[in-house]
Amino acid sequence: MARLSESTVLLDLPDVAGRAALRAGLMAMRLAPTPLPTDRRGRDTVLRGLADKPHALAFVDISRGGSTTVPTLLQLDATLPRGESRRRIVLTRLAPGPGMGHLSEADRRWVQKLGFADLIPEFDPMDCEGSLRSALDLVARALALEPVTPAELARYARVMNDARDTSSPRATIRALSGLSAEGLGDLLSRSLDIGDRTWRLQRYPDCFVGSEAVAWMARHFKRSAPEALAMGQALMSLGLLVHVAHEHPFLDDKLYYRLAISVAADAIDLGDALTALVSGRGVPIADRSYLGKTYPRCWVGSEAVDHLVAVQGLKRHDAWVLLHRLMQFGLIEHVTQSRPVIDGAFYYRFTGMSADEGADPTEP
Repeated sequence: MARLSESTVLLDLPDVAGRAALRAGLMAMRLAPTPLPTDRRGRDTVLRGLADKPHALAFVDISRGGSTTVPTLLQLDATLPRGESRRRIVLTRLAPGPGMGHLSEADRRWVQKLGFADLIPEFDPMDCEGSLRSALDLVARALALEPVTPAELARYARVMNDARDTSSPRATIRALSGLSAEGLGDLLSRSLDIGDRTWRLQRYPDCFVGSEAVAWMARHFKRSAPEALAMGQALMSLGLLVHVAHEHPFLDDKLYYRLAISVAADAIDLGDALTALVSGRGVPIADRSYLGKTYPRCWVGSEAVDHLVAVQGLKRHDAWVLLHRLMQFGLIEHVTQSRPVIDGAFYYRFTGMSADEGADPTEP
């Protein structure tokens, strides 16, 4: 086992409750985390140096949350060589942001395939045997330390409860269902009446009725209708649930919604999907105009869905889920950064390509 004096845990995390919960858990292991440099050059230098520090580990947040200083997966992949430095970096998506707050097991597999230790969406002191425990066990393995015991975690319960998140979408879901956001989404995908529905001659595949979902959650979790509605709205704010036309919030009404969950999409490597889109025979990229404004080197959302359907043999919903996940990683974006991925005539671009910095907020 390594000596504690040799062990270092570096943090580059947003100031949210999950950060405080992780710090408290590390304190239970007698570890005092230190911050990574805030400037990009300094941060990258330290992260590259992890390859030469067998008793060091870093937690780095890649959720954008409106910040330009947060590293993206694309930047880290370009900066850090494959090998030991990546294996000593745990990526997180803790920062709140519209539609950016969830991940799938397929997301985690892709991050691990790229060489990073893991990808974690939350550190919840109310779930000490879940992601927080997994993170602390990962620290113990990486630094060759004894894992923290349940008794030691209990000693720090008061500290973690003081830092407990009580108002975020994840906290709402945890309090009302006892599940993580991903767990609730998975349960709904297996329990609701999901199928093809029609409205005004328009067919909407793979969707469910909002009022039926509210009624099911109220019965299953023994909650009131307003509480069940709050769970659905929390799922929507995390991007796990969307209106079929992206036109309505989640309501206790006869409106159609979808879950951003797909077994078929999970079976496809996100890197392969991205390669299929950017290759020479990928989605058509061109300068496009809307209301007199030109948007260089962009593509159309529905055409990207068409391409993934043709190349990967997916249904449109499954192809949309892949694009949705690529956007969560910050690899694609709406040209004015004002829209999620929509299977329609909206313009998007790959973030590693030319960007129109002066984009007008008028949506194309």
